[in-house]
Amino acid sequence: MAVLLVVLASARIVSTYTALSHTMDEPDHLGCGMQWLNGAYTWDTEHPPLARVMAAVAVSLAGERLVPAGGSDLEGTLILGRDDHYDRILSIARFGVLPLFWIASLAVFLWAKRAGGPRAAVIATFLFTTTPPVLAHAGLVTTDMACTAFAALTFLASLWWADHPGRPRTVLFGFALGLAAVAKFSLLAYLPAAWLMLLAIHRPPVSTMRRYLAPLAVAALIGGVVICIAYRLTLVPQFFAGIQALMKHNAAGHDSYLLGQRRHTGVWYYFPVVLSVKTPIAMLFLLAGGLIYGWRKRLPLSAPVALAAGILIVSVMSRINIGVRHVLPIYTAFSVIGAVAAAEMLRGSWRRAAGILLLLGWQAVSGAAQHPDYTAYANEFVSGHPEDVTADSDLDWGQDMKLVAAFLSRHGATHVAFTPYCISYLSAGRAFPTTTRTDWYHPSPGWNVVSLSGLKVFDHPGWAEKIPPQFKIGKTHWAYYFPL
Repeated sequence: MAVLLVVLASARIVSTYTALSHTMDEPDHLGCGMQWLNGAYTWDTEHPPLARVMAAVAVSLAGERLVPAGGSDLEGTLILGRDDHYDRILSIARFGVLPLFWIASLAVFLWAKRAGGPRAAVIATFLFTTTPPVLAHAGLVTTDMACTAFAALTFLASLWWADHPGRPRTVLFGFALGLAAVAKFSLLAYLPAAWLMLLAIHRPPVSTMRRYLAPLAVAALIGGVVICIAYRLTLVPQFFAGIQALMKHNAAGHDSYLLGQRRHTGVWYYFPVVLSVKTPIAMLFLLAGGLIYGWRKRLPLSAPVALAAGILIVSVMSRINIGVRHVLPIYTAFSVIGAVAAAEMLRGSWRRAAGILLLLGWQAVSGAAQHPDYTAYANEFVSGHPEDVTADSDLDWGQDMKLVAAFLSRHGATHVAFTPYCISYLSAGRAFPTTTRTDWYHPSPGWNVVSLSGLKVFDHPGWAEKIPPQFKIGKTHWAYYFPL
């Protein structure tokens, strides 16, 4: 049953490949991966190479080679190309990172089975594989699904290792540690925070902890070897340079938007708010009910609670507030918590079981109704207006440029005033009308299209907030026509 759920979710993900255009970050990641394959890693070292190389290997097997270009974004844009070539290469690159979704699903299944048995494992797999933000970022060439997969797998490996820190489990744990480090640098903060939370919950005696020190040192050494291999041995300084670049980025902040306010240095409640609107309401009910029921029944939920708490504690201190994708691994913990409690409640009264089944049905329908644009998903709390709450990679990340082009084609537009949030689509993608930059002060004669992320994050164009849209293109763009 769990395998069937993963296959169905994979089919949903693959079906989005040609329906959605590339997002803002995908050419950059693809370009960096291609550079790595050619023996260097100097472009955008703020992200480690794992997912990037997986996508680059896929397109290399399809015959693509380094151009080379003057930077990662241009490199990726040139590789993607135009028209049928664009659709083909983008699909291949995205398929190259799909195994990361399978790894994450497997980790969720095994973790829930460990905590609650086979029924909980199937329910957890169902919850994880029907969560729209998971489906969205499993279908993109980014580092976010790598982060999700190896957060769950490494944390689970640490639990197995803690049960019995023998040689095989130490090797497994060390290998997972290394993969987590080259999946995404945020795991270097998320995982230690989660382990500290777990220690705070269980408070093992110091005498017990001492016997773990030597195996832990061995695991760390193995993880270091994995990092060196991932950075091709000679590129290891780029690992530390990347961490330093991320720390500088976090200190400087990043343009963001939340609840009608534009900021540059973030706000502590950003991730709790976006989680409340990007997570299906059914999952939120299962999570809340699972925490309450699990506390009363003393269910073994301390580990997923520790991972979720560790991620939240670190994230509220972040000054980079640009999307729920930065805390995507939290959905592995949410799925396990909800599933373990749901499996127990299904054994109770028929009323309780019926309530659980209704919530699971709501979870499935809420996400399926958004297909194929899971990136712009928001739950029923926002009443169809996600732009009132969030933007950027939670709304318009460039994925709807094909939808915009189709709208303009239906209306016979040959020219449009438009500043795309993902400007590179005009250089790589399908046919698009002649485009000029939107004027900030007033609309241009003829067709005007406004990106909601551009409007909310950068207040561009300024006139769009004052004129109600004449047309809405999906959830991500507004359109206007002013007679010539």
